[in-house]
Amino acid sequence: MRKKELLKLIKTKSEEINIKDFSAAIVEKARLLPQSEAIIRPKRKFYFKPSLMYSFTLVTAVVAFFFLYNPASPIVPQIEDVNQVVALSSVTAVSLIEFDTTLIDQNNTTYLSLDYVTLDVPVTTQIDEEIDDVTMYLGTMEKLLNSDDDFNYQMNTTTIDGYNNHLSFTAKDMLDQETDYTFNFNQVENQTDNQFTLQGTIEIDGIHYMVTAQGALNNPQQLQLHIEKDANNYIDINYEVTETTSRYQISVVENGTQLQSTNMVVKEINNRRSVYLDFIDGQSTGSYAFRLTEENQMRRMNISYYISGDTSESGEIDVTVDTTGATSQYAIEIRPQGRMPYMIEKDRGMNYHGGGPSSSLPGVSYI
Repeated sequence: MRKKELLKLIKTKSEEINIKDFSAAIVEKARLLPQSEAIIRPKRKFYFKPSLMYSFTLVTAVVAFFFLYNPASPIVPQIEDVNQVVALSSVTAVSLIEFDTTLIDQNNTTYLSLDYVTLDVPVTTQIDEEIDDVTMYLGTMEKLLNSDDDFNYQMNTTTIDGYNNHLSFTAKDMLDQETDYTFNFNQVENQTDNQFTLQGTIEIDGIHYMVTAQGALNNPQQLQLHIEKDANNYIDINYEVTETTSRYQISVVENGTQLQSTNMVVKEINNRRSVYLDFIDGQSTGSYAFRLTEENQMRRMNISYYISGDTSESGEIDVTVDTTGATSQYAIEIRPQGRMPYMIEKDRGMNYHGGGPSSSLPGVSYI
């Protein structure tokens, strides 16, 4: 058989064979096999829980407070030399030592009701137990808050009555009435120990108080001052100036017994002076902040207070000076938080120079 005939025979035989199409069966079988499904998770969104939202808000507020409240540059008290320090400390000590604490026991309290329905016996507040101690410092606060920074001091080195130095200075109260002080003293310097000592008397309207002061020669912004009526009645003050405050540690001794000790800080921020008082030892334990304000051409002392204890108490006190009577009076409005406000009056006892209550008995009224 020739090649051509052979190829024709092969072609004929192949066409006679029926080849089946299995593609559809293969696809269907593959579809029925187990498949591993790929799961694509949606992107997670973050939602604030209420507790997280509160914490975040609190932290933000605290951070904002420090950035906004903290001044860019601290206000440094203008203490130029030791004379200014002595003047400031002496004004504080004299106002305290002139306070007659025996009058506190003579206080006769009368409660009246105005515009409010009250019980015959009013609810006692914690400030009632401390207001006499606070009143003891009102004369000091008047002068610290309203006097010029340097108390307009003048120095005279003429020898008079055995004293080589005479420091005169002036303090102003809430009514802008002036009190003149003269500190007559001798100064001893110890270069080896870098210490100085001042010994002499402070004179106010013919009244003299013995004074001893000590400090460092290279740091006039620290001073220890002792001023006394006598050996058993005196005031000790440790005074220090920091970058932003004038700080006192005060001890009041009466009849040989420490009556109380306090910490007092003077701050000057944005040209506004404030004094902070903390009672440390003694009957009172509260913390007080004093500022001067003026409303309707009347100057008043605003006091914020906080008293801790089994039940803490806070509130506001406004003090004005009433000059309508024979002697000037402190008109004191007390507003304990959550309690009814009331008024008390105390004799200011500052007709001739700084001091505390004299002989009048205070009255109390609810407003």
